[in-house]
Amino acid sequence: MNYELNKKGHKKMIYSLLLTLKFILYTNLIKVEYNRISIIITSSLISALILSLIYRSKSKHKSRNSLIFYSVVSILMLGNATYFAHFNNLLSVKLIPQIPQLKTVGENLKILLDMKKLLLIIDLPIIILYRFFTRSKVRAKDSMHPLQRSHSNVNLFNVGARPQGFSISSIINFIRRPIVLGVAVIALFAIFNINGTINTIKAQELFTYHLVDIKNTITKDEKVEADGILTKADIEDLKSRASLKEGNLTGIGKGKNLIVLQVEAFQNFAVGLTYDGQEITPNINKLIEDKSSIYYNNYHQMIGRGNTSDAEFVSQNSLYPSMEEPTYTQYVNNTYYGLPWLLRDNGYNAWVFHGYKADYWNREEAYVNQGFQRFISEKDFTFDDIIGFGLKDEDFFDQSIHYLKELDKKDENPFYAFMITLSSHTPFLMPEEYQTLKIREEHKDTMLGNYLQAIHYTDKEIGRFIESLKREGLYDDTVIAIYGDHFAVLSTDENEQPIMSDLLGERYDFDSMMNIPLIIHVPGEDIHEINTTLGSQLDFYPTIANIMGYNNEKGLVFGRDLNNTEENYVFPQTYMLKGSVITDTSVLEISRDGIFEHSRAYDRETRKEIDINQFKALSKKAEEEINKGHYILKHDTLKELK
Repeated sequence: MNYELNKKGHKKMIYSLLLTLKFILYTNLIKVEYNRISIIITSSLISALILSLIYRSKSKHKSRNSLIFYSVVSILMLGNATYFAHFNNLLSVKLIPQIPQLKTVGENLKILLDMKKLLLIIDLPIIILYRFFTRSKVRAKDSMHPLQRSHSNVNLFNVGARPQGFSISSIINFIRRPIVLGVAVIALFAIFNINGTINTIKAQELFTYHLVDIKNTITKDEKVEADGILTKADIEDLKSRASLKEGNLTGIGKGKNLIVLQVEAFQNFAVGLTYDGQEITPNINKLIEDKSSIYYNNYHQMIGRGNTSDAEFVSQNSLYPSMEEPTYTQYVNNTYYGLPWLLRDNGYNAWVFHGYKADYWNREEAYVNQGFQRFISEKDFTFDDIIGFGLKDEDFFDQSIHYLKELDKKDENPFYAFMITLSSHTPFLMPEEYQTLKIREEHKDTMLGNYLQAIHYTDKEIGRFIESLKREGLYDDTVIAIYGDHFAVLSTDENEQPIMSDLLGERYDFDSMMNIPLIIHVPGEDIHEINTTLGSQLDFYPTIANIMGYNNEKGLVFGRDLNNTEENYVFPQTYMLKGSVITDTSVLEISRDGIFEHSRAYDRETRKEIDINQFKALSKKAEEEINKGHYILKHDTLKELK
């Protein structure tokens, strides 16, 4: 074996070995539980095969191309691990259009990029610099006299190598053959397929996952297994859920204004929480205790790829969100008949308020088909101070009052105002002057400690806003609904999970994490209740429609009126994967590899694990229901029904 060939072989081997080490770390970061060794072997063989093909190619830039491949794979692993840390999922090419929005969450990304993840790319600058300097030496060597050059062939990659016999070099020469590696990869996949674990590879192995994702994107394969199976009976069932049925609390808000506050990252554990003698949400607590309030404490988020925007979409429409792109982007031109349209058909004026850029999450375009007549956004507010990346809640509420007065005086009709707060947005870095809680030393600079400060501030401003409504004469004739858009503290965060578990006195898991509050306040009504009915954001629309007393004759809804429902389920598809189920008493968490037998179930009260087999039928029902929701979006079914 000559010098150049030997050098290349060693380079390939070094890259392959380094990638294998990174695959080991990577599978740990994305929490692979089953078939981990098989996944690592598959990734290692595929990377070795690609490197072999690079070095066997006729390209003059083999070294450069191999470095590019190595760098891209390393960066891709970092991207997946970082995205997984926040969304419990891997990246998709369908998310590329969202890249410009990352500038708004820069601080959060800094938090997510810990040293463990950075190990995936920490060697890249060293390798790049090494290559630069060795290339410089090669150029200098080429200018030497031939006799001088012969003494300079000492290189990192050929130290200790022997050209003949059974040696490291001969082993390298064997395993670098593309045919051998290709056959090994194919054989490995064949074995996995026979053993029925191919789903594990497709769901979590780096190369396979992204190849399948690209293929599905190109072919627009949404994996809607129920495609073409939305029957007339299904449609009638969803219409039935939408129609008004006389019952508890029906029509108590009829003819009144409606203000809905979607509060950023408002988790239910904060409600009623006393932290070292300090009430975290004193104003919300006061509202809940009021005789005119109903507090739904068993309520859960239901979001897709669009986070906050999907919380809006689901709450306004009672439809499952897309899992490919933010629904406001992917299905912006669909026909909808959500809460804004229902209220407008009954004489209401419908405005939406948000103290950030109008085009963020494609809101400006999406709100038109959602039924809103006017969008009060960043350009309509005066910015004296910013918390995070948007208008601070104090200024948002103070200035919104003026627009609400304008909306109220627009005509004799009642109004619907949908208001979205911002200050309690992750990573909850409140300026010092707004940090009014005394935080324990062990909680300082943690996500929990920062969050308590942020939500305490937001609670204060909600209290001030309600007092402003009273002062301006808007309170008595207005129904007020308040809910959280999604979680604040991730339950899979290795640092925060034990802190949260200690605070709550029980294991902090997805059930706790996804639990958000819903409060509906109808001034003057004696309706005080803590409603423990299981629900999610899908249920907001039919619940509030019942209270407002208006019949939904044109829409389809997946949710149920929580004031008149005995049995309900929550079928998550984000963080907890599709097929997962939350019932009144238990939780089924589908395994990340998609294999039901690898899943876990537990009792919601005791947190003790229980037999998963009792959930097979319900898990299938969850998948079917979500697939029907995706079908409705994909085929714009509401347009066809109108």
